[in-house]
Order: sequence, then C-alpha cells, then structure tokens
Amino acid sequence: MKAIDRRRWVLTASVVLAVVVAAGALILFAGADPFVGIQGLVEGVSSSPYRVGEVLVGAVPIGIVALTLIPALRAGIFSVGAEGQIVVGAIGAAGSVFAVDQLLGGAAPSILLWLAGFLGGAAGGAVMALIPAFLAVRWRVNEILSTLLLNYLAAGFLGWTLRTWLASPEETATPQSARLPEAAALPPLLPGTRAHWGILLVIVVAIAFVLWRRSAASARLTVFATRPKLALRLGATRSRTVYSTMLVSGVGAGVVGWIQVAGVNDRLLNSVSGGVGFSGLAVALLGGLAPIGIVLAALFFSALTAGAVGMQSATGTVPASIAEVVKGVLLVGVACIAAYQRNPAAVLAPVDAKTAADEAALAAVPVTAPGDEPETLVGTLTEAEHEGGRR
Repeated sequence: MKAIDRRRWVLTASVVLAVVVAAGALILFAGADPFVGIQGLVEGVSSSPYRVGEVLVGAVPIGIVALTLIPALRAGIFSVGAEGQIVVGAIGAAGSVFAVDQLLGGAAPSILLWLAGFLGGAAGGAVMALIPAFLAVRWRVNEILSTLLLNYLAAGFLGWTLRTWLASPEETATPQSARLPEAAALPPLLPGTRAHWGILLVIVVAIAFVLWRRSAASARLTVFATRPKLALRLGATRSRTVYSTMLVSGVGAGVVGWIQVAGVNDRLLNSVSGGVGFSGLAVALLGGLAPIGIVLAALFFSALTAGAVGMQSATGTVPASIAEVVKGVLLVGVACIAAYQRNPAAVLAPVDAKTAADEAALAAVPVTAPGDEPETLVGTLTEAEHEGGRR
C-alpha cells in the first residue's frame, strides 16, 4: 500500500474512533451507561425493516452528493454549494413534473414524469454550480465563498417559490407545494419502508466512479491539484477543470433534489435540503474520495441519525439530538482530513521524486500537437508559469 493511502486510512480510522469515544463520553455525561447507549444505537438501525429502510433513505442523497464531489475534490476545488444546488434542483424537478403533468392533462406516464423530474433537477443543480465556476474562472472569486453565499440565495428563492408559483392551493401551516402526481413518486424498494428505487442510482454512480478513477482524466485532475503547470501541459486547463468538475457536482446535487421531492417528501418543502449538502462534503472526505469508502461512510453517517432515536429509547436520558453533536465532532475530524489532503502528494513525495515524475510525464507528451502553431505552445507555457505563480 502506498504511504499516502496508508496515512489517509489511518486518519479516517482515527476520526471514526474519535466519534465513538465522543459519543460514549456524551452518553456518560448525560447520566447513562455508554454501552447501553451504543446498544440502543445499533438496535435503532437494525431492530426492524423500517429502521433499515430509514438508514438507506438517509444514505442515498448523502452518497450521491459525496460521489459527485470526487472530481472537484481531487482537483483541489472545494465547493460547499451542494445545499443550494439541491434546493434549486428540487425546484426545477417539481416545476418540470407539474408542467409535464398539466401539459398531458394529468395522464402522463410514470417514466415521463421521472425523466422530467430527473432532467429538471439536474438542470437546476447545474445552473447553480456553473455560476460560481464562472466567477472563479472569470474573476478568480474563491469558490468556497461564492458557493456558500449562493446557498442563502437559493434558500430565499425557495421561500419565494413556495409563496408564489409553486404554492399549495390548500391552507398549510408551513410553505409547501402541492402534492406531486402519484405517477411521479419513486416506487418503494422495501415494502413497509420509505426506501425507494433511488438506492440503485447510488450503486450506478459508485460503479461509474470506480471505473473513472482508472482513467487518464482522473489522473489529470490529481496532477492539477498538485502540479498545475504540468497539468496544463497535459491538457487540463484551469477553466476546463473548474467548469467540468463543478458541473458534475452540481448535476449530482440537483438530482438529489429530485430524489428528495419524488422519493421522500412527495412534494417540495422548505426543508428539502436538510443539511445533505454539507454532510455529503464530510462523507466524501471521510471516505477518502474512494467510491466504496464513500458509500460506507454515507451509511455510517445516516445510521447516526436513524439510531439516535433508539439510543434515546434505550437510555431514557440521552436526547436524540446527540446525533447532531456527534456529527459536529465528525465534521471537525473531517476538516483535519481536508487540511491534510489539500496537497498530500507535495507533503509525502520527495522533491527529487516529484521532479523525476514531472520530467517523465513531460517527455511522454509531444512538444506540439498536430496542427498547433509554435505561438500557441509558447502562449500555453507562459500561461502555465503564470498559473503556477498564482498558486
């Protein structure tokens, strides 16, 4: 095993261990037996098919967001805008479903409504992702700051939407849309639970990224994060990398918005995102940017929330909100991993090894591609030096 992989998994295991210790300490502080609390947590996620279904329902959106963040994080682009992208994706999905259903007089088949919701959600998430990508490329606005601020803009847009063109015709205590047509709902996967067929989408996306990790595109993104001048010579320009990686994460978050509307809530609610975007970023880092690790981390993260109710019932004194405190400890640990993984190759690889790797990679790339003018190559190398200086 490579040194970088070994140290990364040691860090991940340390974070998980710290979460368990913190949970035990909090249970003990609340006046309960930690072993009883942990046993209640386990029973809370496995005592019935419904509990198992709740774990799966919670893991689906977190897993998809985390998986589609892999390209951006591998390139060193930290986007925290999944919350807003989920919101706008949910709005686009709900609006598309209602529009198609109304256009066909309420007789639209399920497959058409699913397609409309999927495409509407993906488009909404993509738009919200391309805005900060454009700001980063055009004016070098920090993507963390722009995506964070756009989350508030999306929340305001959702509130306005639920009071105007997507408002429910019925009197409700909280703003919400009308119920989606029954044909638009994702069918249940496990009888008697809320688990739906969207779970299969997680498997498909995970397999796709397992294959993608073996491609040249994945390697170029890793090079871009650590050696931008070399990556530019290999064809990974800054604008292309920012746009493509942000687009992938935006589409994934937008699809999650559709899944939350069509598979869980059956309507558009003000709480459609529910912190899934931030959880997805944490899970992506906790899973080591590896698809299998991310799927396992998503299940673990969802089990914390689903099992907190069982912990409360078993102890009688520990509130279910302890899951949020434990998640906070987990997020602190993930932040440490993020700081470590920002440029791991530069930390672990010897200078001579990096220089040799650069020379070997440059030797493998033709000096000029067919049809390229010498001036174009000179301009590209000049831009590479400029980009490297800025970084």
